[in-house]
Amino acid sequence: MHVGNFAGRILLFLTSALLLTANLPVYAQSAPAATNIRFLDNADMRVDGVLDEAVWQTLDTLGELRVTDPDTLEPSSFPTQTRLFYTADGLYIGVDALQPAGTQLARLSSRDADINRDGITVFLDTSGDARYGYFFGVNLGGTLIDGTLLPERQLSSLWDGPWTGEVRETADGYQVEMFLPWSMMAMPALTTENRKLGIGISRRAAWLDESWSWPALPESQARFLSGLHPVVLEELTEVSTEGLIFYPAISGTADRIRSDQDVRAGADIYWRPGSNMQISASLLPDFGVVESDDVVINLTAFETFFPEKRPFFLEGNEIFITSPRSAVRSAATSTGARQVSNNFALEPTTLLNTRRIGGAPERISLAPGLTVADHELSKPSELYGASKITGQQGALRYGVMLASEEDTSIYARNTLGDEVALQQLGRDFGVLRLLYENTNNGRRSIGMMSTVVDHPDSRAQTNGVDMHYVSPRSRLIGDVQLINSDVNGVQGNGVYLDVNYVPQQGTLHRFSFDYLDDKLDVSDLGFLRRNDISTLRHTFNQQSSASERFRFVNHNITTSYERNTAGRMVGASLYYRNTLTLQSRNQLNTTLIFRPERWDDRTSKGNGNYRFAQGGQVDVAYGTDTSKTLSSSIGFSASTEAFGDVTYLSKLGLTYKPNDRLSVDVDLTYRQTDDWLIHLSGASLGSYDAKQWQPEIDVSLFLSARQQLQFSLQWVGIKGSTSALWRAQQGYSDLQQIGIPAANLQSYDLRISRATAQIRYRWELAPLSDLFIVYTRGGNVPRGQADDFNELFTDALTDPIIDRLVIKLRYRFGL
Repeated sequence: MHVGNFAGRILLFLTSALLLTANLPVYAQSAPAATNIRFLDNADMRVDGVLDEAVWQTLDTLGELRVTDPDTLEPSSFPTQTRLFYTADGLYIGVDALQPAGTQLARLSSRDADINRDGITVFLDTSGDARYGYFFGVNLGGTLIDGTLLPERQLSSLWDGPWTGEVRETADGYQVEMFLPWSMMAMPALTTENRKLGIGISRRAAWLDESWSWPALPESQARFLSGLHPVVLEELTEVSTEGLIFYPAISGTADRIRSDQDVRAGADIYWRPGSNMQISASLLPDFGVVESDDVVINLTAFETFFPEKRPFFLEGNEIFITSPRSAVRSAATSTGARQVSNNFALEPTTLLNTRRIGGAPERISLAPGLTVADHELSKPSELYGASKITGQQGALRYGVMLASEEDTSIYARNTLGDEVALQQLGRDFGVLRLLYENTNNGRRSIGMMSTVVDHPDSRAQTNGVDMHYVSPRSRLIGDVQLINSDVNGVQGNGVYLDVNYVPQQGTLHRFSFDYLDDKLDVSDLGFLRRNDISTLRHTFNQQSSASERFRFVNHNITTSYERNTAGRMVGASLYYRNTLTLQSRNQLNTTLIFRPERWDDRTSKGNGNYRFAQGGQVDVAYGTDTSKTLSSSIGFSASTEAFGDVTYLSKLGLTYKPNDRLSVDVDLTYRQTDDWLIHLSGASLGSYDAKQWQPEIDVSLFLSARQQLQFSLQWVGIKGSTSALWRAQQGYSDLQQIGIPAANLQSYDLRISRATAQIRYRWELAPLSDLFIVYTRGGNVPRGQADDFNELFTDALTDPIIDRLVIKLRYRFGL
């Protein structure tokens, strides 16, 4: 059967099943009565974490918190008294969290860090009908967390808002005060008599390794955003806005590699003409590096994804998320037991990856005799500017983004070793997003997004249509996206569909289908792991809690089947993962994977396809309770390579937190592999017996909750001895070994070393106003000659490709 027909029939079946659910009978529980929140516009408030204002004693408390992690839903062990009121300017929240003296766990961290400590988080459905919202948290010690919230439980901590939160420890617990200004939040224009919101409260009890919430909406249930408690704000007929928000920024950079100094000034400007619309612009922005990406050595044919970190592109970004797959997701959490080191993140499938804007310039054509170092080709481009409009009109939400790059100077060398400056022209970017939503009795929505990238030598355009369905009780959730790309006249198409079914608390079925043809290309502004593939996948997840032996048990079974458009199986697996959280709050994770024989159609980069042997993977990891001063993790895994040989991986990690201001994290990974198959050039591949060391060190010292001094070091070193050379054949066949004298194999040996060290000082002068002083030094030795790892490490730091000091000041003004 032709792959296109196969894809069409599967898609028709799944889409029909999804649409038929709209006619299923609804047995929804009655919604709780909305709570009226008091309006007190003349309250004299000082947000300092001390509930000593008289107004707090006049307010009723919200509902009783229940244990949601683990999901026993029992009443919390100790009371949490939450009160709130609002003014024309914003929402005030006061929380009195009671617990035994001496059990409070305070830990400072950088903003939004997910670590185990006591704290309070507030969730707000500002749309009033479960379309979008925000979360705001204050942790014991004073660190803030915040982010955006999409249906049903898509949380992203990439957004930061200008709000105030303080905490104070007491003899019998701690108290929290928050002020959340309406002007920072997207809200629909008022179309009814009263404005409605949804609200939820969550409390982390680190000394018990528990989370308590109201309403009780554990992750083992499907509902979250639509299950927040409804509240009514009768007096909030108009939402105040701050007018223009002006973020001037100035930075100075001293580049020791180029013996160059540069000063750059620019500004971000935000304007909310109303609560349902925001216009923003970035003029001559400086996206200078004030924090570094993880060190990654990627010897595969698949691109590494790095998340966005620039505030301008994160603000209002939620409208451009077209499905759960396009959101940046984390594979692990830092609460509870310590996890082994893991740079892996679930890669998004998205038409808009804003890291492309201002990223590496278009590849430049080199004259004969010129060579360019890899780090020159991958360095970022500067921007002339960028602008964005996001908003909502009734059931329609929209977003528009434009950006333009400056030309980039790239430095090459000729055959005499002389430096030659080359110029690559910049690109122009455009994005349009529309989303229509109906949230009556569940959620039904349809959206579209178009992107375009213009360059004098090329033009790339993508178009997508996305559809979403959430049943009234959120037990059935479906997402579909159709994709079309047109790159210089070459068109490609794709579709993917995800269906989640939660028949009862603790049980999940997820069905996924993909069809992406071999011409689909969204890489100019989006991100896609690969094209030319059809995938069927089913996941069954079941979790339970509060048994005599274990606090939490989770089982995950996933089966998948993948084939390319030529009809060849390129991937299939049977995956099982078991997580056991012991009564000691330590955790044991076990993973088993079986993969049948399949074809590898990617490693040779279009120069042939070869057979990959049957095999699998075994992982075992153990982590201890992170609420302790010292926590640790250890992991071991074994996986098979292309010829059936085994790769062994060992991981060890330690975290030391002697007090709330100092944190030391050390992780070490060691890998040993036989016949590791790596692409060399053209149809040639090499198999290597290799060893790899990867240490990571992170030390953070907090002078206060707003001042952080951080040192980080990451290094990856690889030594590989060539065992054989191979040639991929056109079509589908086994690799052919290339005959070469054993003595000559040594010239293909691997010696790779990559390191980044950074010292970073950050002072949060005011909400969203920061001073950064950052020194970064890093090296990349792709073809080293050293015989031991000590020399490889030394080479990476003594012969740097980055040696830079950046001082950056950004301050927020309201005009």
